[in-house]
Amino acid sequence: MLQNDAVRTLQYDSEIRVAQTSTANEPRVFDGQISITSQPRPTTDAPRIPLPISTVAGSRTFIPLAGYDCLADLPSVHIEQTFELNDSLTAVSSENRYVVRSPLGEAIFAASESSTQNNRMIWGSGRPFQMHLLDKTHQEALVFRKTLALGAICCQPKNLEIWIPPGNVLGRVVQSPTFTQPEFYIEDGNTHQPVFCVEGPANSGFCCYCLPKECYFKIHSGGDLRASIDHKWVASKSQYTTNIYFSDQKLTAKERALILGSAFLLEYMYFQKRF
Repeated sequence: MLQNDAVRTLQYDSEIRVAQTSTANEPRVFDGQISITSQPRPTTDAPRIPLPISTVAGSRTFIPLAGYDCLADLPSVHIEQTFELNDSLTAVSSENRYVVRSPLGEAIFAASESSTQNNRMIWGSGRPFQMHLLDKTHQEALVFRKTLALGAICCQPKNLEIWIPPGNVLGRVVQSPTFTQPEFYIEDGNTHQPVFCVEGPANSGFCCYCLPKECYFKIHSGGDLRASIDHKWVASKSQYTTNIYFSDQKLTAKERALILGSAFLLEYMYFQKRF
């Protein structure tokens, strides 16, 4: 049976399962700066539940200080979208769902979009939404919030905010108004200063429709390549995946979480069906 609520009914595989029913009064879309929602927690200082992880040497558990700490030391992460029958049978796409996996194929996060049907029908991939990322302990690790930005009007800059529970801005990804190639800046949430620059293929223009399905983005800081993002067809899975490769293994977990947020923004801007 298809499950329509994309925030509380994550059911990807045996690694990550959440089956709760959301209330009709819960805010679903981030449309402005004053709209702040967070998962209920006993206290703001409550420790997180021990998180099991798998490594090449075996399995272990650790207690993360923040939900994104499991990204530390990973050489890469891979974002796979899951598809539902609703997308094929109806004209209105359902809320997108993704699984963020480690190089070993282990599910790290289950990502689930929260948006309204009207926004999906009217604005397409430019719609505003919240993307909730839950770890294997069913705790909310990250929230991505995208404001309305029309995909067909490419002169309108797009941005995405990265939040951590219980309601703190970790950083934001802001599009730069360039015309020779796609360019974005990843800003720190505290200082509001850019920490990374994301550059797409050269001579691809500013238009959201100009990039091919398979392309490559480089992420650099101070002239040094720190990470890269590509979108590739995986024959074994019969689908495209968005892949992040961390070239600099000294990147902190926070920096990796910001880069993960930029990958989701690129996914919606260039690789999602629009209208």
